[in-house]
Amino acid sequence: MIDFLKNRKVQIAAQAVVITGLVGGTGAVVTMNKPVTLDVNGQSEEVRTFGGTVGDILDSHDIDLDKRDKVKPGVDTKVDRDMTITVNTAKKVSLSVDGKETDEWTNANTVGQALADLGVDAKGADLNTKANQRLKEKGNDIDVTTSKDLTVVADGKDHKVSSAVGTAKEALKETGIELKKDDFLSVPMSANVSDGQVLTVNRVEKKTVKDKQAIEAKVETKKSSSLYEGETKVESEGKDGEKQVVYKVKTINGEEVKKEKKDEKVLSEPKAKVVIQGTKKKEEAPADTGGSDSGDSGDSGDAGDSGGSDSGDSSTGGDSGSGGGSMSTAEIKAMLGGPGSKWYSVVECESNFDPKASNGTHFGLFQFLPSTWHNMGGSGNPSDASPQEQFQRAKKLQAQEGWGQWTCA
Repeated sequence: MIDFLKNRKVQIAAQAVVITGLVGGTGAVVTMNKPVTLDVNGQSEEVRTFGGTVGDILDSHDIDLDKRDKVKPGVDTKVDRDMTITVNTAKKVSLSVDGKETDEWTNANTVGQALADLGVDAKGADLNTKANQRLKEKGNDIDVTTSKDLTVVADGKDHKVSSAVGTAKEALKETGIELKKDDFLSVPMSANVSDGQVLTVNRVEKKTVKDKQAIEAKVETKKSSSLYEGETKVESEGKDGEKQVVYKVKTINGEEVKKEKKDEKVLSEPKAKVVIQGTKKKEEAPADTGGSDSGDSGDSGDAGDSGGSDSGDSSTGGDSGSGGGSMSTAEIKAMLGGPGSKWYSVVECESNFDPKASNGTHFGLFQFLPSTWHNMGGSGNPSDASPQEQFQRAKKLQAQEGWGQWTCA
C-alpha cells in the first residue's frame, strides 16, 4: 500500500463518525461514501471518500501538487463512484545521451517511459539501468548509448558498424581492426561518434630508402696562347660521379609525408671537364682609307647588295668562289651594313667580326657548322673562305631557314 494511503482507515473512521452524527443514520453514511481508485505514479489503491471533488480527495490524502505534476481528471472535477484518479508527479532526471548531458523533468514512472517522453530513441541502445526501473522523485541518472550506423575505412576497404557504440574506440573494436604502433584514427579514440559518421584508419610506415644520385662534374678552364681569343677547345670531357644517399621516409596510407636525410656515401668521384680558352691576340689589317684597291672597294659594295666588280660574282648567288680575298674589320663591318644592321649584330655576337673564329665545332664570321656550310654550297672549312663568301652563304641560309639559325639574332 502506498505511503499516502497508510492512514486511510483512520481517516475514514473519523469521517464516518462525523457524518453519522450529522445525518443520524448508517444508511446515509453508506450513500455518501464513494469507492474511488487512486493511482499515484503507477501504484493503484482503492479508497472510499466523502469528498466532493478530486482536489478534496487529494487533500484528504495529503497529496500536495507541484505545478509540473499531472492529475487526471482535473482537481475541480466532481467525484463519481468507481472513478479512477491518476496522479503522475514530476521527476527530475539527469540524462546523458551519447555523452551529451542535460537535466530534464518528466511525469513518466519508469526509465523506458521517461526516454519515450523525452524523445530519446532507445531501440537497440545500451542503458545504465533497466528500462522498467521505476523513477524516484529525485536522483534519477540515465545514461544512454544509442545504436548507430557507421563506416570504418581501413586498408582501402569499408567496414560497416551497426551497434550501440559511444566512442571511436568502441566502433573500431566492433570491426576487429587492429592498429599497429604508429597507426591512428582520423579522430581521437575517446571521441564520441554519431550516426552516419565515417572513421578512417591511417596506416603509418617508417622505412629506410637508399637512392643513387649523380655528382655533377665541375668545369675547369685553362688559358692557352695556342688559340686565338674567343676560341675554345675541350681538352677532357670529364665525367659525373655517383653517390648513395640514405633517407628515413615516413608514409601515411602510402603517401610520403616526411623525408629525412640520414647518410651519404660517395661511390665514384667526378672527373672535371677541362676547356682551353685562347689568349692569342689577332692582328687586324690596316684600314683602307684611300680605296686604292678597287677589288676591296667592290667587296664593300657587295655588303649592300648593290653589285661591285668582285662582289658581284658573290652576290649573284654563285656558290663557287672565295670572291674577293681578305678584308679588314672595318670593311667587314661596312659589308654587314654597319651598326644598326641585324647582320652586324649577329656577327658581332657570334665571332666579334673575326672571319677565322672557331670554337672547335663552329667556324667563321657566322659560326657555321661544316655540314651546314656544305649544304649551302661551300667547300672546305668556312673560316678559310673569304668574308664575302661567308656572308653570301649566310644570306642563303637565312633565306631558307630564317633567323633562328643564330641565337644572337
